[in-house]
Amino acid sequence: MKLFSLILAVISLTSFSEAHPGGLDANGGHYNRKTGEYHYHRKPGAKPTAEEKAYWISSTGKTHNKNCRYYRACKGRASDTPSGVNCKICGGSKKQ
Repeated sequence: MKLFSLILAVISLTSFSEAHPGGLDANGGHYNRKTGEYHYHRKPGAKPTAEEKAYWISSTGKTHNKNCRYYRACKGRASDTPSGVNCKICGGSKKQ
């Protein structure tokens, strides 16, 4: 009888342990409140890479196109719009 009561108590308590709805952000993940780490539950969305951008703006302000040897070879940032001075080697934003 004691064993039956114990099993019944354990079964009745398991009904309270349900999964929460999630609360995922646009990337399909969230921060773990206990550890502070971010983790995913779904595959994260694709972020545009520098290869998908049309221009590389160097730290000196020169615009390089994808065909330039300085594209991603120097300090700078990827951009969809040209800015600054066009590179003398590749022409930067000039049509070729």
